[in-house]
Amino acid sequence: MGNDPRNRGMFFLVLTIFTHGCFPLPYAKAMQSIQPMVAVVGIFCCALLFSIPGAWHLRRKFNFRLKNIAIIVAVALLGMLANYSICQAIVGSSATMFNVISRAEIIIAMILGWVYLHEHVGLRIWIAVAVVLSGILLMRGDTLTFNLADWETVLWALCTAGCFAAVQVLSKSIIHEVDPQVLNVLRLSLAVALLLAVPGLAMEMSTLTLDDWVWLGLAAFFGPFLGRVSYTYALRYHTIARAMTAVTFSPVLTLLFEFLIFGRMLSLFELIGGTLVIIGILVAFRKTGSSH
Repeated sequence: MGNDPRNRGMFFLVLTIFTHGCFPLPYAKAMQSIQPMVAVVGIFCCALLFSIPGAWHLRRKFNFRLKNIAIIVAVALLGMLANYSICQAIVGSSATMFNVISRAEIIIAMILGWVYLHEHVGLRIWIAVAVVLSGILLMRGDTLTFNLADWETVLWALCTAGCFAAVQVLSKSIIHEVDPQVLNVLRLSLAVALLLAVPGLAMEMSTLTLDDWVWLGLAAFFGPFLGRVSYTYALRYHTIARAMTAVTFSPVLTLLFEFLIFGRMLSLFELIGGTLVIIGILVAFRKTGSSH
């Protein structure tokens, strides 16, 4: 990667896109036989085990200020609430609508980053985000339906978006005082401890088979372990707006994996929507005369 911050930032963004694109495949496989909340706990446990070695190596890169500790607790609680919201939405009537509406996370995170981190968001980025969101909407267009009975799914989707957006802003606010790997292991430790205290969850986890743990482990590796750590590192070099816009390529990558690995044919909606997503990302990262 060299010493160029731009190269390091792009490396972590590409790694994040790849891991986020891989995550849905083992997660979907695990969800075929595991209850949603049990799957979340299992994934968190596996991600915690993966995170411990790196965090131990970098344990001195943690400023034990009260503010940092409070933010880590908030990140852990918001992460739990976001995952609980996902579980509630999954049992709702429209998973596709949830996937579309939860993308409001991009806009919420951009606004929060602008307000609390003073990250200016120019017109070009707003245009890029609009193109990307249009592409995502079109990718789901052939299966998207809106019914008044789905209002609960809408609320859970917005809750998920708000929580994940807040996690990003809070994480970036301490990114130079707490190493991302240390932050990840601390927030996962707190989340796992609180979740295992929920009556019945530990007992349900004891019934998981070896195959279940394999799929949960793969989902954990690509999701809350490598995916989350690489994205948090990327936030050191990019604004939240640019980083989130780049990561929207992940659903397109997932579709490509499904096509290459499972031979699933892509619909016209998915092809056109994916093209729009790529165009939006190129607009966001188009070189300008600014130094950023």
